[in-house]
Amino acid sequence: MPPKIRASIRPHSRGKFKKPSPADSAEQLKLVHAEVDRQRATVLQRTSNMHTRAAILVTASGVFSTVQANNWVTGWQCVSITLSVVAAVIGLWAMRPSPGIDANATLAFQERLEADPWSTEYSIVRDSMEGLSDDLGRIERAAKLIVAGYGILALAWVAMPITVGLMQARVI
Repeated sequence: MPPKIRASIRPHSRGKFKKPSPADSAEQLKLVHAEVDRQRATVLQRTSNMHTRAAILVTASGVFSTVQANNWVTGWQCVSITLSVVAAVIGLWAMRPSPGIDANATLAFQERLEADPWSTEYSIVRDSMEGLSDDLGRIERAAKLIVAGYGILALAWVAMPITVGLMQARVI
């Protein structure tokens, strides 16, 4: 049974599908294979975009920490610096390479050579769908991390003028 993919499905593509005749099943499999390949390419682009966003988070956090640390630093300003460092670490964590599931053509190479073309393609599509599902899960986790990192960086930016203003008012 092929793995379930948690990608969003447009409402107009849901519904009851008619079972293809045995003669049409090879054509159906080719259509599914083409769609899985298209989605894998889209996921690759989304992964690249996530890495770019994470790199911007790391850079912005680093610049913010450096600018703050170049000034005279009080204990209260350390809160803002700490938040920006935490945001940078989250960005680095989101960019880390992580092993995933991928279609391994060499794993079942001999079995695929001896199988009929439909079974071979079905096996490849099933492996690709497992990889696609895994990639989508990793993108979702990275997106949540990056959003959290930007939120923490925003807190650091808000905390800095508050702490400086309170220090100038001699409240802290």
